[in-house]
Amino acid sequence: MNKPLNTPSNSLTVQSKDTHFQTQFKETFEGFFKQPQTMKELSVLTGIDRANICRYCRIMRKSGTIAVFKKAYCSITKHLANQYTTNPELFPNSLQGKLF
Repeated sequence: MNKPLNTPSNSLTVQSKDTHFQTQFKETFEGFFKQPQTMKELSVLTGIDRANICRYCRIMRKSGTIAVFKKAYCSITKHLANQYTTNPELFPNSLQGKLF
């Protein structure tokens, strides 16, 4: 009735959450870079949960690496939504710099 002192081998192969986060974050960034699209469209395309994409967009928005390309109707939900892009060439011209 002695319990083994060794840990099971499968407990050491658990994938880290940080690796999962980095992979999904990179896929999200690249998806928006290839083509401006809504969060829902990217979610369906990549299989990443839309709530996670929303979280990644918030991080990118704070760092200034994502911008709203335009407002358009989503091809999936048929509702008016923002299309995002991470491609700096597609960022809209900012009027903020011209104010002063």
